[in-house]
Amino acid sequence: MHENIRPASRDVPLIQLGLNQCRFPVSEDRLVPGGYRFCAGPTSPDRVYCDHHHTVVTAVDPRRARPGLHFPQRRAA
Repeated sequence: MHENIRPASRDVPLIQLGLNQCRFPVSEDRLVPGGYRFCAGPTSPDRVYCDHHHTVVTAVDPRRARPGLHFPQRRAA
């Protein structure tokens, strides 16, 4: 199973999502408007993703989190 699909995902088209339902796309479906189905799991009032998908989208890729990697600051003109 892919890490972005949790067992409780309900595969709901966007038009059927209500308030406080996860808007993380879990599958493609050309037969629904927009072409995707969404998780629809419960969310906090201040989030658009359920706890599981919030963790997925905010995770840091360990290959990118290298110590000592600094990007030069651009100066304003």
